[in-house]
Amino acid sequence: MAGITLALEFERNGITACVLEGGGLKPSTKSQSLYEGDNAGLPYDLQSTRTRRLGGSSNCWGGWIRPFIGLDFEHRDWVPNSGWPFGLSEVEPYYRRASDLVQVNHHGFEPEFWHDRLGKQVGLLDLDGSSFETIVSKFSPPTRFGRDYHTELASAKGARVILNASVVQLDTCSNATTVQRVQVLSASRQRFFVRANHTILAAGGIENARLMLLSHDVDPRGLGNQNDLVGRYFMEHPRIRHGQLTPAGDADKFRFYDARYTYHNPRLSVEGTSASAHLALSEQRQRREGLLQCRTYFRACRAGEDSELTEKFHELYDAIRARHYRDIKLQTFAAVARKSPNLMTSLLYRRLKLAAKSDHFQIETVVEPAPDRNSRVTLSLNRDRLGYHRAHLDWRIGDLEKRTHLRMLELMRDQFANTGLGYVDLDDADHGRPLPVIGCNHHMGTTRMHIDPRQGVVDKNCKVHFMHNLHIAGSSIFPTCGNDMPTLTIVALALRLADHINAQRGLQRHNSANNGQALSFQTMPAS
Repeated sequence: MAGITLALEFERNGITACVLEGGGLKPSTKSQSLYEGDNAGLPYDLQSTRTRRLGGSSNCWGGWIRPFIGLDFEHRDWVPNSGWPFGLSEVEPYYRRASDLVQVNHHGFEPEFWHDRLGKQVGLLDLDGSSFETIVSKFSPPTRFGRDYHTELASAKGARVILNASVVQLDTCSNATTVQRVQVLSASRQRFFVRANHTILAAGGIENARLMLLSHDVDPRGLGNQNDLVGRYFMEHPRIRHGQLTPAGDADKFRFYDARYTYHNPRLSVEGTSASAHLALSEQRQRREGLLQCRTYFRACRAGEDSELTEKFHELYDAIRARHYRDIKLQTFAAVARKSPNLMTSLLYRRLKLAAKSDHFQIETVVEPAPDRNSRVTLSLNRDRLGYHRAHLDWRIGDLEKRTHLRMLELMRDQFANTGLGYVDLDDADHGRPLPVIGCNHHMGTTRMHIDPRQGVVDKNCKVHFMHNLHIAGSSIFPTCGNDMPTLTIVALALRLADHINAQRGLQRHNSANNGQALSFQTMPAS
């Protein structure tokens, strides 16, 4: 999404650009296999959590949209390594343009607006503002950047897209301060090079770090890695499905907070954009108790539903749809087949979005990850079929995330009981048993932004420290990442970077007016 955003902006501003896309236009098991990697930390599948074709992970994106808030950019003394080089005011002007690119309306995210416009279809919970607040997210269609902007890219005069072009290394000058050319392998493994005045990595939170570490011909540490920061501070949003809510009375009051009811529900649409509500820890509570950001939503269940079985079906369905046949476990297939009558009833129930008929809700919580330098991407000893080291991931979450999650559930249990909203059953959470953690397919933080090169890989303009012409786009530059939904901010920051490059271009044009130099790129075969 970041790369195509940049290409579209460069085309509109008359900047010649070359987009090197590792995949093609359609899914390819062979190409996707290059995303396989090793894992040392929490269980994680590097291949199925991202997509290697034009449009990148917009092809597997669910469409959830929400901007970052002021607190996301602050230094919080209870969150180590938090803080951005700028505040919300620097990014906020780009959210409107980003909204256009992800095809959502320009209305705000205030719960009252959506309640007023949707009327009796949705209700807002009466919450104690000292602990909780209702927050709203929107749904993009979702925009598939490779599909939806294919025509614009194909007809571009200055932006050239090369498909099935696997970047394997960045070649630099003798002191590793300037990228001189990019090494690329075609689908037939023919090597060629691309030269450009500026190089921007927009390959995602795993590959951005991997490519910088692979580019070690001059400096064995890799590019921009003088302070051993490239690949560190990997963040992913931990998602925990734990606890059960039984409403007191009509379950209808919870349906705006029920992801199964709201997900791309056209009945909850305002001017073509639908929305969903979540329960979030208030900023006041976070500051008072030293907690991270955290949001919870509910998943409606019918009486007698086997939620675990239904989730197994979705795992099976997703693996088949993505052609990840090797990921299908025999036990999962057998369980789904054996209990198919119960499963079909549950799937029909969800398809018809019968939230008001629910007798209980599954509780699902997403927690902000605290930046941890030991949560990281490195190079594996194993190599891919092109002969290059695969990524090796060690994803970690710490005590602060666990404490935030449990405190969120405790506060919810107490407030719902005190206000008569319902009964929250936490079961294992009360007994200190470890809870299963899954991710949200968000790869962030591995080339983090900081004005001090001892604490970050890129500066406030996304330029790699110690280098003259290498920039990075995407969520790998995030120092912190809020409580979910990075996409709108990824696109907004890509627009900001495009404006920065365009401003530099104007300065370079002025300085080079006498010798006719201009921003350009060249492709050439290997000698």
